[in-house]
Amino acid sequence: MLKNIEVILILMKIGLYLKELRLKSNLTTKQVEVKTGISNSYISLIERNKRKPSAEILHKLAIAYKVKTEDLLRLIGYLPPIQNKVIFSNQIPIYNIVLTEKPFFVSENIEGYSPIPPGLETYSTKDFFAIRVRDKSMAGESIKEGDILIIKKQDDVENGNIALISFNNKITIKRITKQNNYLILQSTNLEHSPLLLKETDNFKIIGKIEWVIHKF
Repeated sequence: MLKNIEVILILMKIGLYLKELRLKSNLTTKQVEVKTGISNSYISLIERNKRKPSAEILHKLAIAYKVKTEDLLRLIGYLPPIQNKVIFSNQIPIYNIVLTEKPFFVSENIEGYSPIPPGLETYSTKDFFAIRVRDKSMAGESIKEGDILIIKKQDDVENGNIALISFNNKITIKRITKQNNYLILQSTNLEHSPLLLKETDNFKIIGKIEWVIHKF
């Protein structure tokens, strides 16, 4: 049986994970260089999995990204995983689905598990699920086919948020704009026209997109 650390490494290489942390912190590699003293070219090599970061570098990056050093050290294997924990008990299930098909919350569609992203640790993993995108409608929103989306379960979102919704027995990802009694469901892919809905129309917000784990 795979250990917790091995599952994480399968789903998310350390370089990609560090890149996600940087983007989530709204930092460029140049800004990280100023904060840490690590050259931006070396940071780029780490993010492309061309270099294995040392424990010292991980410590500096952890401070810059405001995460625990121990978590990064365990992720790469410098520290052993926490023992005596049930596998996947603190993991978010990833569903491999076609967004236009229902239902999808079934165990047969689970392809793996993801750790809860930084900044969301105060929530229970039961509040989240993840999907691997099989849809081109959000191209241009830094969401591509093959990306993994971490979604917080909720039936409403604030104006301008990106959400997973159910409409006309289909599942899709849209940016939601609220105007008076109407909702505009907007895709950033120009091939897809926006949808104008009344709040009384038959649709459902499944959850808010909180984090994107990019395929590349």
